[in-house]
Amino acid sequence: MRLRPATDEAFARGQAERYAAWHRQIRALAERSVKDREFSGDDLDGFTVRFAALADGLARQRLRQAPPLSTQDARRHLNRLVETELTVRADRD
Repeated sequence: MRLRPATDEAFARGQAERYAAWHRQIRALAERSVKDREFSGDDLDGFTVRFAALADGLARQRLRQAPPLSTQDARRHLNRLVETELTVRADRD
């Protein structure tokens, strides 16, 4: 079954809107962690893109299991990215 161009365009717009909303959510969480002094970070836009890309790639790898990836390992990779990109504040309350 081949989708019509209008359907393809509607799908693409929907996907773009979902990804934009997801990026806004990631960015808002990162901003809140910086505001709450849990982390510090000076490139939240870059962090947002890298976090979304890694999460998306890990989700696809997890679904395909090629190579095998556990949920715990995927979380570990995401946590490592957060710890690397957003520095834990030594002076946090």
